[in-house]
This record gives sequence, structure tokens and C-alpha cells, in this order.
Amino acid sequence: MSTKLTRHSPVAGHPLVESQSLALTQSMQMFQERLVAWLISRLSDNGFDGLKANQLTFLGSLDCGVNYAAALARSLGISRQAVHKTVKEMEKYGWLATRPDETLKNQRVIVFTAEGERMMARAREYFLELDDQLIQKFGQENLAELQNLLAFDPSA
Repeated sequence: MSTKLTRHSPVAGHPLVESQSLALTQSMQMFQERLVAWLISRLSDNGFDGLKANQLTFLGSLDCGVNYAAALARSLGISRQAVHKTVKEMEKYGWLATRPDETLKNQRVIVFTAEGERMMARAREYFLELDDQLIQKFGQENLAELQNLLAFDPSA
């Protein structure tokens, strides 16, 4: 998607204009990738080895209580099979567990284990540390303004 080296498309010669919105989108993606890598590294330093970026994103979408594979699949835009595969991977590490649903006997629910809750609590502590760094570097007001910008809905 980069247009840094060209001003016209190489095949048809269409003008490729610069866009702050495009640059912002690219910067947000790079920031998210760096943030995920940073968090995985910090968690690994705390003994949570083997965590992958897609698993961290998956864990971030879970509620602390009961989770259902179908609802997770819909919210993440993935198949139920992908949910089950990811859950099985994280069960091996002891971060998640599945158990029968007490109400709907034909379904299983996905829950955090005590170790999974410990990992997520640690991740939130790291985010709090990051908040302090961001506030020191950019100020509380600028950080709040950035949050407002990222809440903007261009389709509204």
C-alpha cells in the first residue's frame, strides 16, 4: 500500500496522491504490531513462553467469564474450527480450558484457567506501565485526543 517511492501507478499511470489518512492507517498497523511484539516479549520474560500474536489477539477478545465458540467466531470473523484450534493450543499451555455448559448441555464453554487469568492480569499491568510512558512522552491531553481520533467513524 506504500506510495513513498512512486507518484504514478507503474502500469496504468494513475496518480498516487499522498494521504494523511493512509499514512495514519499504516502507522496504526505498525504501532499495533510493535505493541503486540513488545507485550509478547514482556510476558515471555514472566514465564509465559510460546504465546503467538494471533493467540494474544484471541485472548484479548475473551470475557473473563464464560465464552462460546460460535460467538467468538462471529466477533473475530473466523470459523468455529479456528476458534477450537486456537483454544486447544492454549489449553496445552494451561491458559484456557473448556467444560460442559451447565445450562446448555450440548455445548461447551471456554474459560480462563487461573494461569490464564494471571497472564491477562500481568498484561494489563504492562499496559498500565505503557500508559505512564505515553503520558510522560505525549501528555494526558494528547493521549486523550488520540483516543478520540481513533474512535472516529468515517462512515457516520
